[in-house]
Amino acid sequence: MSLAGQTALVTGGNKGIGRAICFALAKEGANIVIAARNESESRETLDRLKGMGTKAFAVSVDVRSEDDVRRLISVIIDKCGGLDILVNNAGVAYKNRLEETTLEEYDEIMDTNLRGVFLCTKYAIPYIRRSKNGKIINISSVGGLHGIPDFSIYCGSKFAVNGITESIASELEGEIKVYSVCPGAVDTDMYRSFFKDKPPLEPEHIAQKVLELASPDSKVASGKIIEISAPPVPQL
Repeated sequence: MSLAGQTALVTGGNKGIGRAICFALAKEGANIVIAARNESESRETLDRLKGMGTKAFAVSVDVRSEDDVRRLISVIIDKCGGLDILVNNAGVAYKNRLEETTLEEYDEIMDTNLRGVFLCTKYAIPYIRRSKNGKIINISSVGGLHGIPDFSIYCGSKFAVNGITESIASELEGEIKVYSVCPGAVDTDMYRSFFKDKPPLEPEHIAQKVLELASPDSKVASGKIIEISAPPVPQL
């Protein structure tokens, strides 16, 4: 497997699952573009990527903003000449019963988790279409497959991401492969802010699956919704 010469955009790529994805793709030679709001966290991730010998840069972006996303894609094309892989990873959650959820919380969840996927995908498609290995990989959640108490709006946003994935996979059949990865409990800052237990998954488990899907050798059919609820069994 080699991603040498290919450019991958990872939203929310400066921490947690997104950062692990950046490192996994970089190890296979991909150029990495981090799109995130926290510039200091992006700089830390960039330093590690560049220490690996990776060509990488970060763009300060709010994926909820159409102007920001348009600028992001323009910068990528100007600097890299193209775009091969989009990983829609940026996401937020609030833990609340539905009746206690504020409209502001609802808007932040839906605008980040769903509008962000819509905008980044919409403006990336014309360029990914030109790639010989065009991939769009959406990071959803098991909450997009099964409702979770106290996370109704988050789950709603992730169910929608899975619906978009299946729809655009059909729209782009033969041009771009589209996937949705649905992690279970992953050891991230967001998970630890809600729960005290040690989850079974590490960000690297999700990154490995994304790497497999991003590979030019991947045989996974476009449109697949892939649940990861436990660490993979080591191959003997």
